[in-house]
Amino acid sequence: MNENNTWPQDVDGDVLRLLQGRGFDFNLDHEIEFMIDFKCWPLSKEQQAEVLKKLPEVSFVETEVELLEEGDPTGYVSFKVKNKVTYDFVTQEPQRLSNLFINMSGYCDSWVVVSGCGS
Repeated sequence: MNENNTWPQDVDGDVLRLLQGRGFDFNLDHEIEFMIDFKCWPLSKEQQAEVLKKLPEVSFVETEVELLEEGDPTGYVSFKVKNKVTYDFVTQEPQRLSNLFINMSGYCDSWVVVSGCGS
C-alpha cells in the first residue's frame, strides 16, 4: 500500500492530500520550513545564542508592524531542511524541535513546503 493511502484524518494528513491533489512530487526532496514559536518574544541575546548553538542554520523572523497591528502573532524561529515530504517526517520533526526548546517555552506546531507544487 502506498503511504498516501494511509495518511490519517488529521491536519497533517489533510495537507498531504491537498499537496497530492496539486500534483506534488513526493519522490523528490523539497525544502520544508518549520516554525518554532516561543511563549516570550523577542528572545533575549542569550536565548538567541542558545537557539543558534542547538540549530546553527536557523533564522529569526520578526513580524512586520502592520501585521502585528492586524493581530498576527509575533516573530518565530525558522528552520529549513531539505527532505522528502512524508507524514512521519512532518509529524516527528516538530516534536523533535519542540523538545529541543522546551526549557525556553519553545514549540513547533507548523510547517510549510517552500518548494512549489506541480513543477
